[in-house]
Amino acid sequence: MTAGSSTGGRSPRRQAVAGLLVLLIVVAPIALSGCFSPDPEPVHVRILAVNDFHGQLPDGQKLDGEPAGSAPVLASYLKCATAGAGGAATFIALPGDVVGASPPVSGLLLDEPAVLFFNGLADGCPEMVIATFGNHEFDRGTDELLRMVRGGNGAAPLPRPVDPYPGAAAEYVSSNVVWKTNGTLLAAPYTIRDAGGAKIAFIGATTIETPSIVKAINIEGVAFENETESINRYVPEIQQQGVHAIVVLLHEGGSQDPYDGPTREGENVTGRVAAIVAGLDGDVDVVLSGHTHAFTNAYLENSGGNRVLTTQAYSYSRAFADIDIVIDPLTGEVVHASARIVPAYGNATTPDPEAQSLLEICEEAVGPMTGRIITTASAEITRLQTDAGESALGNLVADGQRAAMGADIAFVTTGSLRAEIAKGSVTWGDLYAVQPFSSTVLSMTLTGEQVRDVLERQWEVPVPPHNLAVSGLSYTFDERKPAGDRIVEVRVNGTPLDPDGKYTAAMVDFLATGGDRYTVFREGADIVNGPVDVDALVAYMESLPDPADVKPDGRIAKVA
Repeated sequence: MTAGSSTGGRSPRRQAVAGLLVLLIVVAPIALSGCFSPDPEPVHVRILAVNDFHGQLPDGQKLDGEPAGSAPVLASYLKCATAGAGGAATFIALPGDVVGASPPVSGLLLDEPAVLFFNGLADGCPEMVIATFGNHEFDRGTDELLRMVRGGNGAAPLPRPVDPYPGAAAEYVSSNVVWKTNGTLLAAPYTIRDAGGAKIAFIGATTIETPSIVKAINIEGVAFENETESINRYVPEIQQQGVHAIVVLLHEGGSQDPYDGPTREGENVTGRVAAIVAGLDGDVDVVLSGHTHAFTNAYLENSGGNRVLTTQAYSYSRAFADIDIVIDPLTGEVVHASARIVPAYGNATTPDPEAQSLLEICEEAVGPMTGRIITTASAEITRLQTDAGESALGNLVADGQRAAMGADIAFVTTGSLRAEIAKGSVTWGDLYAVQPFSSTVLSMTLTGEQVRDVLERQWEVPVPPHNLAVSGLSYTFDERKPAGDRIVEVRVNGTPLDPDGKYTAAMVDFLATGGDRYTVFREGADIVNGPVDVDALVAYMESLPDPADVKPDGRIAKVA
Protein backbone atom coordinates (compact mmCIF):
# COMPACT_ATOMS: atom_id res chain seq x y z
CA MET A 1 0.00 0.00 0.00
CA THR A 2 1.46 3.30 -1.05
CA ALA A 3 1.71 6.32 1.17
CA GLY A 4 -1.44 8.40 1.32
CA SER A 5 -3.63 5.60 0.01
CA SER A 6 -4.85 4.41 3.34
CA THR A 7 -8.57 4.60 4.01
CA GLY A 8 -7.99 7.26 6.67
CA GLY A 9 -6.44 9.76 4.17
CA ARG A 10 -7.92 12.09 1.42
CA SER A 11 -6.90 12.48 -2.18
CA PRO A 12 -5.83 15.96 -3.41
CA ARG A 13 -8.98 16.10 -5.58
CA ARG A 14 -11.26 15.39 -2.63
CA GLN A 15 -9.41 17.96 -0.53
CA ALA A 16 -9.93 20.59 -3.25
CA VAL A 17 -13.64 19.87 -3.46
CA ALA A 18 -13.98 20.11 0.30
CA GLY A 19 -12.13 23.42 0.36
CA LEU A 20 -14.37 24.82 -2.36
CA LEU A 21 -17.46 23.85 -0.37
CA VAL A 22 -16.10 25.64 2.69
CA LEU A 23 -15.35 28.73 0.62
CA LEU A 24 -18.88 28.75 -0.80
CA ILE A 25 -20.34 28.43 2.66
CA VAL A 26 -18.34 31.43 3.83
CA VAL A 27 -18.72 33.62 0.73
CA ALA A 28 -22.33 32.90 -0.22
CA PRO A 29 -23.95 34.93 2.58
CA ILE A 30 -21.74 37.87 1.72
CA ALA A 31 -22.61 37.68 -1.96
CA LEU A 32 -26.30 37.20 -1.27
CA SER A 33 -26.31 40.15 1.10
CA GLY A 34 -25.14 42.33 -1.81
CA CYS A 35 -27.82 41.02 -4.15
CA PHE A 36 -30.62 41.54 -1.68
CA SER A 37 -29.42 44.74 0.07
CA PRO A 38 -32.11 47.31 0.90
CA ASP A 39 -32.55 50.30 -1.41
CA PRO A 40 -30.27 53.29 -0.75
CA GLU A 41 -31.70 55.99 1.47
CA PRO A 42 -33.70 58.84 -0.12
CA VAL A 43 -31.66 61.97 -0.75
CA HIS A 44 -32.74 65.12 1.09
CA VAL A 45 -32.06 68.55 -0.43
CA ARG A 46 -32.57 71.92 1.28
CA ILE A 47 -33.03 75.09 -0.79
CA LEU A 48 -33.17 78.53 0.82
CA ALA A 49 -34.65 80.96 -1.70
CA VAL A 50 -34.31 84.74 -1.38
CA ASN A 51 -36.11 86.70 -4.08
CA ASP A 52 -36.03 90.45 -4.74
CA PHE A 53 -33.34 91.34 -2.21
CA HIS A 54 -32.78 94.75 -3.87
CA GLY A 55 -29.59 95.51 -1.98
CA GLN A 56 -31.47 95.71 1.32
CA LEU A 57 -28.48 95.63 3.67
CA PRO A 58 -29.86 98.10 6.25
CA ASP A 59 -32.93 97.68 8.41
CA GLY A 60 -36.07 99.77 8.13
CA GLN A 61 -38.41 97.25 6.49
CA LYS A 62 -41.49 95.72 8.10
CA LEU A 63 -43.53 92.57 7.63
CA ASP A 64 -46.94 92.22 9.28
CA GLY A 65 -46.18 95.43 11.15
CA GLU A 66 -43.01 94.03 12.70
CA PRO A 67 -39.41 95.09 11.90
CA ALA A 68 -38.00 92.56 9.45
CA GLY A 69 -35.02 92.08 7.22
CA SER A 70 -31.56 93.61 6.75
CA ALA A 71 -28.40 91.75 5.80
CA PRO A 72 -27.36 90.90 9.38
CA VAL A 73 -30.81 89.58 10.29
CA LEU A 74 -31.34 87.59 7.11
CA ALA A 75 -27.82 86.12 7.29
CA SER A 76 -28.51 84.95 10.84
CA TYR A 77 -31.66 83.13 9.72
CA LEU A 78 -30.02 81.57 6.66
CA LYS A 79 -26.96 80.37 8.55
CA CYS A 80 -29.17 78.87 11.24
CA ALA A 81 -31.23 77.06 8.58
CA THR A 82 -28.07 75.76 6.92
CA ALA A 83 -26.67 74.51 10.21
CA GLY A 84 -29.95 72.75 10.92
CA ALA A 85 -30.11 70.97 7.57
CA GLY A 86 -29.09 67.70 9.18
CA GLY A 87 -26.49 66.84 6.58
CA ALA A 88 -28.78 67.49 3.61
CA ALA A 89 -27.20 69.17 0.61
CA THR A 90 -28.11 72.85 0.97
CA PHE A 91 -28.32 75.51 -1.75
CA ILE A 92 -29.13 79.20 -1.68
CA ALA A 93 -31.24 80.25 -4.66
CA LEU A 94 -31.72 83.85 -5.81
CA PRO A 95 -34.62 84.22 -8.30
CA GLY A 96 -33.68 87.71 -9.50
CA ASP A 97 -33.45 91.35 -8.42
CA VAL A 98 -30.57 90.77 -6.04
CA VAL A 99 -29.59 94.31 -7.00
CA GLY A 100 -31.35 97.43 -8.28
CA ALA A 101 -33.79 99.89 -6.69
CA SER A 102 -31.51 99.58 -3.68
CA PRO A 103 -31.05 101.81 -0.63
CA PRO A 104 -28.01 104.11 -0.82
CA VAL A 105 -25.74 101.90 1.29
CA SER A 106 -25.75 99.47 -1.64
CA GLY A 107 -27.02 101.50 -4.59
CA LEU A 108 -24.44 104.29 -4.31
CA LEU A 109 -21.73 101.62 -4.43
CA LEU A 110 -23.15 100.11 -7.64
CA ASP A 111 -24.69 97.31 -5.57
CA GLU A 112 -21.35 95.63 -5.02
CA PRO A 113 -22.26 95.28 -1.31
CA ALA A 114 -25.37 93.23 -2.18
CA VAL A 115 -23.29 90.79 -4.21
CA LEU A 116 -20.60 90.62 -1.52
CA PHE A 117 -23.27 89.79 1.06
CA PHE A 118 -24.30 86.63 -0.79
CA ASN A 119 -20.67 85.81 -1.51
CA GLY A 120 -20.21 85.68 2.26
CA LEU A 121 -23.09 83.25 2.62
CA ALA A 122 -21.42 80.91 0.13
CA ASP A 123 -18.81 80.31 2.85
CA GLY A 124 -16.10 79.23 0.43
CA CYS A 125 -18.48 76.95 -1.52
CA PRO A 126 -19.53 78.96 -4.60
CA GLU A 127 -21.42 75.96 -5.97
CA MET A 128 -23.85 76.47 -3.08
CA VAL A 129 -25.39 79.66 -4.56
CA ILE A 130 -27.38 79.78 -7.82
CA ALA A 131 -29.04 82.91 -9.20
CA THR A 132 -30.93 84.21 -12.19
CA PHE A 133 -31.40 87.71 -13.58
CA GLY A 134 -34.34 89.87 -12.58
CA ASN A 135 -35.43 92.93 -14.52
CA HIS A 136 -33.50 95.18 -12.14
CA GLU A 137 -30.21 93.46 -12.92
CA PHE A 138 -30.49 95.34 -16.23
CA ASP A 139 -31.04 98.79 -14.68
CA ARG A 140 -27.49 99.92 -15.47
CA GLY A 141 -27.15 98.11 -18.78
CA THR A 142 -25.73 94.77 -19.83
CA ASP A 143 -22.08 95.82 -19.57
CA GLU A 144 -22.53 96.71 -15.92
CA LEU A 145 -24.54 93.54 -15.33
CA LEU A 146 -21.69 91.42 -16.67
CA ARG A 147 -19.17 93.34 -14.55
CA MET A 148 -21.35 92.69 -11.52
CA VAL A 149 -21.24 88.95 -12.24
CA ARG A 150 -17.66 88.58 -13.47
CA GLY A 151 -15.90 91.17 -11.32
CA GLY A 152 -13.55 94.07 -11.91
CA ASN A 153 -13.72 97.66 -10.73
CA GLY A 154 -14.82 99.27 -13.98
CA ALA A 155 -14.42 102.97 -14.66
CA ALA A 156 -16.40 104.35 -11.71
CA PRO A 157 -14.20 105.46 -8.79
CA LEU A 158 -15.83 104.07 -5.64
CA PRO A 159 -14.89 103.34 -2.06
CA ARG A 160 -14.96 99.53 -2.13
CA PRO A 161 -15.49 97.09 0.75
CA VAL A 162 -13.40 94.64 -1.30
CA ASP A 163 -10.85 95.98 -3.77
CA PRO A 164 -10.69 94.83 -6.49
CA TYR A 165 -14.33 93.87 -6.69
CA PRO A 166 -14.35 90.05 -7.14
CA GLY A 167 -17.70 89.53 -8.86
CA ALA A 168 -20.42 87.12 -7.82
CA ALA A 169 -19.72 83.76 -6.23
CA ALA A 170 -23.17 82.67 -7.37
CA GLU A 171 -23.55 80.98 -10.73
CA TYR A 172 -26.07 82.89 -12.85
CA VAL A 173 -28.31 80.84 -15.12
CA SER A 174 -30.76 82.17 -17.68
CA SER A 175 -32.59 80.26 -20.39
CA ASN A 176 -34.44 83.12 -22.07
CA VAL A 177 -32.20 86.21 -22.34
CA VAL A 178 -30.34 86.25 -25.66
CA TRP A 179 -28.07 88.62 -27.55
CA LYS A 180 -29.93 90.10 -30.49
CA THR A 181 -26.88 89.98 -32.73
CA ASN A 182 -26.49 86.21 -32.76
CA GLY A 183 -29.21 84.67 -30.59
CA THR A 184 -26.76 83.21 -28.09
CA LEU A 185 -27.61 83.19 -24.40
CA LEU A 186 -26.37 85.81 -21.98
CA ALA A 187 -25.57 83.05 -19.47
CA ALA A 188 -25.72 79.26 -19.26
CA PRO A 189 -29.38 78.16 -19.31
CA TYR A 190 -29.02 75.73 -16.41
CA THR A 191 -26.59 74.15 -13.99
CA ILE A 192 -26.53 70.68 -12.45
CA ARG A 193 -25.47 70.16 -8.85
CA ASP A 194 -24.47 67.01 -6.96
CA ALA A 195 -26.76 66.65 -3.97
CA GLY A 196 -24.92 63.69 -2.42
CA GLY A 197 -26.39 60.56 -3.93
CA ALA A 198 -28.52 62.35 -6.52
CA LYS A 199 -28.29 65.25 -8.94
CA ILE A 200 -30.49 68.31 -9.23
CA ALA A 201 -30.79 70.84 -12.06
CA PHE A 202 -31.49 74.57 -11.76
CA ILE A 203 -32.88 76.48 -14.78
CA GLY A 204 -33.21 80.28 -14.85
CA ALA A 205 -35.67 82.61 -16.60
CA THR A 206 -36.50 86.33 -16.49
CA THR A 207 -39.91 87.92 -17.02
CA ILE A 208 -40.64 88.79 -20.65
CA GLU A 209 -42.15 92.04 -19.36
CA THR A 210 -38.65 93.40 -18.70
CA PRO A 211 -38.68 95.62 -21.84
CA SER A 212 -41.74 97.46 -20.48
CA ILE A 213 -40.20 98.15 -17.07
CA VAL A 214 -36.53 98.87 -17.87
CA LYS A 215 -35.14 101.80 -19.85
CA ALA A 216 -34.88 100.76 -23.48
CA ILE A 217 -31.29 101.97 -23.82
CA ASN A 218 -30.16 99.57 -21.09
CA ILE A 219 -31.47 96.45 -22.83
CA GLU A 220 -31.15 97.41 -26.48
CA GLY A 221 -28.70 94.56 -27.13
CA VAL A 222 -30.74 91.70 -25.65
CA ALA A 223 -34.11 90.04 -26.19
CA PHE A 224 -36.34 88.26 -23.67
CA GLU A 225 -37.91 85.09 -25.01
CA ASN A 226 -41.01 83.29 -23.74
CA GLU A 227 -40.29 81.91 -20.28
CA THR A 228 -42.18 78.61 -20.59
CA GLU A 229 -40.81 77.72 -24.02
CA SER A 230 -37.27 78.62 -22.99
CA ILE A 231 -37.36 76.52 -19.83
CA ASN A 232 -38.88 73.53 -21.61
CA ARG A 233 -36.25 73.71 -24.36
CA TYR A 234 -33.55 72.53 -21.96
CA VAL A 235 -35.44 69.85 -20.05
CA PRO A 236 -34.66 67.03 -22.56
CA GLU A 237 -30.99 67.99 -22.46
CA ILE A 238 -31.04 67.71 -18.68
CA GLN A 239 -32.89 64.40 -18.81
CA GLN A 240 -30.30 62.96 -21.19
CA GLN A 241 -27.78 63.45 -18.39
CA GLY A 242 -29.87 61.25 -16.13
CA VAL A 243 -31.25 64.16 -14.10
CA HIS A 244 -34.96 64.34 -13.29
CA ALA A 245 -35.01 66.64 -10.26
CA ILE A 246 -35.56 70.05 -11.85
CA VAL A 247 -35.89 73.41 -10.09
CA VAL A 248 -36.69 76.66 -11.93
CA LEU A 249 -35.54 80.09 -10.74
CA LEU A 250 -38.20 82.31 -12.31
CA HIS A 251 -38.24 86.07 -12.03
CA GLU A 252 -41.96 86.35 -12.49
CA GLY A 253 -44.66 85.82 -9.94
CA GLY A 254 -48.16 86.08 -8.63
CA SER A 255 -49.79 86.19 -5.23
CA GLN A 256 -52.03 84.30 -2.84
CA ASP A 257 -53.36 84.68 0.68
CA PRO A 258 -50.45 84.29 3.14
CA TYR A 259 -50.42 81.59 5.81
CA ASP A 260 -47.96 79.97 8.21
CA GLY A 261 -46.71 76.42 7.96
CA PRO A 262 -45.83 73.90 5.26
CA THR A 263 -47.28 73.96 1.76
CA ARG A 264 -51.01 73.40 1.63
CA GLU A 265 -53.06 71.66 -1.02
CA GLY A 266 -55.69 73.51 -3.02
CA GLU A 267 -54.29 77.03 -2.69
CA ASN A 268 -55.27 79.62 -5.32
CA VAL A 269 -52.43 81.56 -6.97
CA THR A 270 -53.11 84.51 -9.26
CA GLY A 271 -50.72 86.23 -11.64
CA ARG A 272 -48.52 85.24 -14.58
CA VAL A 273 -46.65 82.58 -12.64
CA ALA A 274 -49.72 80.30 -12.68
CA ALA A 275 -49.90 80.27 -16.49
CA ILE A 276 -46.16 79.78 -16.84
CA VAL A 277 -46.14 76.78 -14.50
CA ALA A 278 -49.15 75.26 -16.29
CA GLY A 279 -47.12 75.10 -19.49
CA LEU A 280 -43.93 73.67 -18.03
CA ASP A 281 -42.62 70.20 -18.84
CA GLY A 282 -44.00 67.39 -16.69
CA ASP A 283 -40.55 66.76 -15.21
CA VAL A 284 -40.30 70.22 -13.61
CA ASP A 285 -40.72 69.85 -9.85
CA VAL A 286 -40.20 73.24 -8.19
CA VAL A 287 -40.54 76.88 -9.26
CA LEU A 288 -38.89 79.54 -7.11
CA SER A 289 -40.62 82.73 -8.22
CA GLY A 290 -40.17 86.45 -7.59
CA HIS A 291 -40.87 89.88 -9.06
CA THR A 292 -44.28 90.56 -7.50
CA HIS A 293 -42.90 90.87 -3.93
CA ALA A 294 -45.72 88.71 -2.62
CA PHE A 295 -46.32 85.49 -0.70
CA THR A 296 -46.58 82.23 -2.63
CA ASN A 297 -46.49 78.70 -1.25
CA ALA A 298 -48.63 76.34 -3.26
CA TYR A 299 -48.80 73.28 -5.47
CA LEU A 300 -49.62 74.08 -9.08
CA GLU A 301 -49.89 71.64 -11.99
CA ASN A 302 -47.48 71.53 -14.93
CA SER A 303 -48.35 70.39 -18.46
CA GLY A 304 -48.02 66.75 -17.38
CA GLY A 305 -50.56 67.19 -14.61
CA ASN A 306 -47.83 66.79 -12.00
CA ARG A 307 -47.52 68.88 -8.84
CA VAL A 308 -45.06 71.77 -8.94
CA LEU A 309 -44.13 73.37 -5.64
CA THR A 310 -44.22 77.13 -6.27
CA THR A 311 -42.85 79.68 -3.81
CA GLN A 312 -42.13 83.39 -3.34
CA ALA A 313 -41.01 85.06 -0.11
CA TYR A 314 -42.02 88.73 -0.20
CA SER A 315 -38.99 91.02 -0.85
CA TYR A 316 -36.31 93.32 0.58
CA SER A 317 -34.72 90.65 2.82
CA ARG A 318 -37.87 90.31 4.95
CA ALA A 319 -38.29 86.55 4.44
CA PHE A 320 -37.04 83.48 2.62
CA ALA A 321 -38.51 80.25 1.32
CA ASP A 322 -37.24 77.15 3.13
CA ILE A 323 -37.74 74.25 0.71
CA ASP A 324 -37.32 70.56 1.51
CA ILE A 325 -36.94 68.16 -1.41
CA VAL A 326 -36.62 64.37 -1.31
CA ILE A 327 -35.14 62.57 -4.32
CA ASP A 328 -35.28 58.85 -5.07
CA PRO A 329 -31.61 57.98 -5.69
CA LEU A 330 -32.50 55.08 -8.03
CA THR A 331 -34.79 57.02 -10.38
CA GLY A 332 -33.56 60.56 -9.74
CA GLU A 333 -37.18 61.68 -9.39
CA VAL A 334 -38.46 64.07 -6.74
CA VAL A 335 -40.78 62.12 -4.48
CA HIS A 336 -41.56 64.93 -2.04
CA ALA A 337 -41.33 68.73 -2.05
CA SER A 338 -42.64 71.13 0.57
CA ALA A 339 -41.82 74.64 1.77
CA ARG A 340 -42.30 77.19 4.49
CA ILE A 341 -42.11 80.94 3.99
CA VAL A 342 -40.01 82.09 6.94
CA PRO A 343 -40.26 85.75 8.03
CA ALA A 344 -36.91 87.26 9.05
CA TYR A 345 -38.13 89.24 12.06
CA GLY A 346 -35.47 91.49 13.50
CA ASN A 347 -36.39 90.95 17.14
CA ALA A 348 -36.23 87.15 16.93
CA THR A 349 -32.54 86.60 16.22
CA THR A 350 -29.05 87.91 16.90
CA PRO A 351 -27.66 89.80 13.88
CA ASP A 352 -24.89 87.99 12.05
CA PRO A 353 -21.53 89.68 12.90
CA GLU A 354 -19.97 89.24 9.45
CA ALA A 355 -22.95 90.80 7.68
CA GLN A 356 -23.06 93.53 10.32
CA SER A 357 -19.41 94.34 9.63
CA LEU A 358 -20.08 94.61 5.89
CA LEU A 359 -23.03 96.91 6.54
CA GLU A 360 -20.99 99.18 8.81
CA ILE A 361 -18.16 99.44 6.27
CA CYS A 362 -20.65 100.43 3.56
CA GLU A 363 -22.47 102.90 5.81
CA GLU A 364 -19.17 104.59 6.59
CA ALA A 365 -18.33 104.80 2.88
CA VAL A 366 -21.55 106.58 1.91
CA GLY A 367 -22.13 108.42 5.19
CA PRO A 368 -20.79 111.85 4.13
CA MET A 369 -23.45 112.01 1.42
CA THR A 370 -26.37 110.14 2.93
CA GLY A 371 -26.19 111.72 6.38
CA ARG A 372 -26.88 115.30 5.26
CA ILE A 373 -30.14 116.48 6.85
CA ILE A 374 -32.53 118.01 4.31
CA THR A 375 -35.60 118.81 6.39
CA THR A 376 -37.79 117.60 9.24
CA ALA A 377 -41.14 115.84 8.87
CA SER A 378 -43.73 116.12 11.62
CA ALA A 379 -45.31 112.81 10.59
CA GLU A 380 -44.52 109.71 8.55
CA ILE A 381 -45.03 110.06 4.77
CA THR A 382 -46.21 106.73 3.43
CA ARG A 383 -47.09 104.90 0.22
CA LEU A 384 -50.39 103.76 1.76
CA GLN A 385 -53.02 104.32 -0.91
CA THR A 386 -56.58 105.51 -0.58
CA ASP A 387 -59.41 103.64 -2.33
CA ALA A 388 -58.81 105.92 -5.29
CA GLY A 389 -55.09 105.08 -5.48
CA GLU A 390 -53.61 108.22 -3.92
CA SER A 391 -50.85 108.34 -1.34
CA ALA A 392 -49.07 111.11 0.52
CA LEU A 393 -45.70 110.01 -0.83
CA GLY A 394 -46.94 109.76 -4.41
CA ASN A 395 -48.38 113.27 -4.23
CA LEU A 396 -45.16 114.61 -2.72
CA VAL A 397 -42.89 113.14 -5.41
CA ALA A 398 -45.21 114.22 -8.24
CA ASP A 399 -45.35 117.75 -6.85
CA GLY A 400 -41.57 117.82 -6.66
CA GLN A 401 -41.12 116.81 -10.29
CA ARG A 402 -43.71 119.33 -11.47
CA ALA A 403 -41.93 122.07 -9.52
CA ALA A 404 -38.54 121.03 -10.92
CA MET A 405 -39.74 121.45 -14.50
CA GLY A 406 -42.21 124.32 -13.98
CA ALA A 407 -44.79 122.10 -15.67
CA ASP A 408 -48.59 122.26 -15.67
CA ILE A 409 -48.97 118.67 -14.49
CA ALA A 410 -46.85 115.69 -13.47
CA PHE A 411 -47.14 111.91 -13.48
CA VAL A 412 -45.30 109.40 -11.27
CA THR A 413 -45.61 105.62 -11.52
CA THR A 414 -46.24 104.37 -8.00
CA GLY A 415 -43.83 101.50 -8.60
CA SER A 416 -40.96 103.99 -8.48
CA LEU A 417 -41.63 104.78 -4.80
CA ARG A 418 -39.25 102.39 -3.05
CA ALA A 419 -39.24 103.55 0.57
CA GLU A 420 -41.26 105.69 2.93
CA ILE A 421 -40.17 108.78 4.86
CA ALA A 422 -40.11 108.43 8.63
CA LYS A 423 -41.13 111.10 11.10
CA GLY A 424 -38.29 113.35 12.23
CA SER A 425 -35.08 114.39 10.51
CA VAL A 426 -35.07 113.55 6.80
CA THR A 427 -31.65 112.93 5.28
CA TRP A 428 -30.42 112.86 1.70
CA GLY A 429 -30.07 109.10 2.10
CA ASP A 430 -33.74 108.82 3.07
CA LEU A 431 -34.77 110.58 -0.14
CA TYR A 432 -32.42 108.50 -2.25
CA ALA A 433 -34.09 105.40 -0.82
CA VAL A 434 -37.44 106.77 -2.04
CA GLN A 435 -36.10 107.41 -5.56
CA PRO A 436 -33.08 105.11 -6.09
CA PHE A 437 -33.16 104.88 -9.88
CA SER A 438 -31.14 107.97 -10.85
CA SER A 439 -33.72 108.69 -13.54
CA THR A 440 -33.83 112.02 -15.36
CA VAL A 441 -36.83 114.24 -14.74
CA LEU A 442 -38.06 115.85 -17.96
CA SER A 443 -41.04 117.68 -19.39
CA MET A 444 -43.00 117.18 -22.60
CA THR A 445 -46.03 118.72 -24.25
CA LEU A 446 -49.22 116.67 -24.35
CA THR A 447 -52.64 117.48 -25.72
CA GLY A 448 -55.63 117.28 -23.42
CA GLU A 449 -56.79 114.19 -25.26
CA GLN A 450 -53.42 112.52 -24.66
CA VAL A 451 -53.66 113.36 -20.96
CA ARG A 452 -57.04 111.65 -20.82
CA ASP A 453 -55.66 108.65 -22.74
CA VAL A 454 -52.82 108.29 -20.22
CA LEU A 455 -55.29 108.21 -17.34
CA GLU A 456 -57.54 105.68 -19.10
CA ARG A 457 -54.52 103.46 -19.75
CA GLN A 458 -54.48 102.53 -16.03
CA TRP A 459 -57.34 100.06 -16.64
CA GLU A 460 -56.71 98.87 -20.19
CA VAL A 461 -55.41 95.35 -20.95
CA PRO A 462 -52.61 94.53 -20.55
CA VAL A 463 -53.08 96.39 -17.28
CA PRO A 464 -49.99 98.40 -16.24
CA PRO A 465 -48.19 96.99 -13.19
CA HIS A 466 -48.61 100.28 -11.30
CA ASN A 467 -51.07 103.15 -11.30
CA LEU A 468 -50.14 106.84 -11.54
CA ALA A 469 -49.71 109.50 -8.91
CA VAL A 470 -50.50 112.96 -10.29
CA SER A 471 -49.82 116.61 -9.61
CA GLY A 472 -51.52 119.71 -11.01
CA LEU A 473 -54.63 117.84 -12.07
CA SER A 474 -57.55 116.06 -10.50
CA TYR A 475 -59.84 113.48 -12.02
CA THR A 476 -62.85 111.34 -11.26
CA PHE A 477 -63.27 107.77 -12.51
CA ASP A 478 -66.05 105.19 -12.53
CA GLU A 479 -64.94 101.53 -12.46
CA ARG A 480 -68.44 100.40 -13.43
CA LYS A 481 -67.88 101.71 -16.93
CA PRO A 482 -65.91 99.73 -19.54
CA ALA A 483 -62.14 100.12 -19.71
CA GLY A 484 -61.25 103.01 -21.99
CA ASP A 485 -64.25 105.02 -20.87
CA ARG A 486 -63.80 105.25 -17.11
CA ILE A 487 -62.60 108.83 -16.76
CA VAL A 488 -65.60 110.96 -15.85
CA GLU A 489 -63.94 114.36 -15.44
CA VAL A 490 -60.45 115.87 -15.55
CA ARG A 491 -59.43 119.30 -14.27
CA VAL A 492 -56.03 120.97 -14.62
CA ASN A 493 -55.41 123.37 -11.75
CA GLY A 494 -59.16 123.62 -11.25
CA THR A 495 -60.06 124.22 -14.91
CA PRO A 496 -61.81 121.53 -17.03
CA LEU A 497 -59.40 119.72 -19.35
CA ASP A 498 -59.44 121.02 -22.92
CA PRO A 499 -59.06 118.01 -25.28
CA ASP A 500 -57.41 120.24 -27.89
CA GLY A 501 -55.35 122.24 -25.41
CA LYS A 502 -51.63 121.77 -24.81
CA TYR A 503 -50.14 121.05 -21.41
CA THR A 504 -46.58 120.62 -20.18
CA ALA A 505 -46.19 117.40 -18.23
CA ALA A 506 -43.28 116.39 -15.99
CA MET A 507 -42.18 112.77 -15.46
CA VAL A 508 -39.01 110.68 -15.41
CA ASP A 509 -37.41 109.36 -18.59
CA PHE A 510 -38.59 105.82 -17.81
CA LEU A 511 -42.23 106.89 -18.13
CA ALA A 512 -41.49 109.15 -21.07
CA THR A 513 -40.33 106.17 -23.12
CA GLY A 514 -43.47 104.16 -22.38
CA GLY A 515 -42.39 102.46 -19.16
CA ASP A 516 -44.96 100.44 -17.18
CA ARG A 517 -46.93 100.24 -20.46
CA TYR A 518 -47.85 103.94 -20.50
CA THR A 519 -46.97 104.13 -24.18
CA VAL A 520 -49.04 107.29 -24.78
CA PHE A 521 -46.12 109.29 -23.39
CA ARG A 522 -44.10 108.36 -26.49
CA GLU A 523 -46.36 110.74 -28.40
CA GLY A 524 -45.23 113.76 -26.37
CA ALA A 525 -43.43 116.67 -28.03
CA ASP A 526 -40.91 119.37 -27.06
CA ILE A 527 -38.99 117.26 -24.55
CA VAL A 528 -36.79 119.19 -22.11
CA ASN A 529 -34.43 117.36 -19.74
CA GLY A 530 -34.13 118.38 -16.09
CA PRO A 531 -32.47 117.14 -12.89
CA VAL A 532 -32.04 113.61 -11.56
CA ASP A 533 -35.11 112.38 -9.68
CA VAL A 534 -33.54 112.45 -6.21
CA ASP A 535 -32.22 115.98 -6.78
CA ALA A 536 -35.70 117.15 -7.73
CA LEU A 537 -37.11 115.61 -4.58
CA VAL A 538 -34.37 117.08 -2.38
CA ALA A 539 -34.89 120.58 -3.79
CA TYR A 540 -38.64 120.38 -3.29
CA MET A 541 -38.36 119.05 0.25
CA GLU A 542 -35.99 121.88 1.14
CA SER A 543 -38.57 124.38 -0.09
CA LEU A 544 -41.38 123.09 2.15
CA PRO A 545 -41.95 124.22 5.73
CA ASP A 546 -43.15 120.71 6.58
CA PRO A 547 -43.25 118.02 3.86
CA ALA A 548 -45.60 115.94 6.01
CA ASP A 549 -48.33 118.47 5.21
CA VAL A 550 -48.56 117.02 1.69
CA LYS A 551 -51.45 114.57 2.04
CA PRO A 552 -53.80 112.76 -0.33
CA ASP A 553 -56.20 115.57 -1.11
CA GLY A 554 -58.79 114.18 -3.45
CA ARG A 555 -56.85 114.70 -6.66
CA ILE A 556 -58.23 111.32 -7.66
CA ALA A 557 -61.86 110.53 -6.86
CA LYS A 558 -63.72 107.28 -7.34
CA VAL A 559 -67.41 107.31 -8.20
CA ALA A 560 -69.19 105.20 -5.59
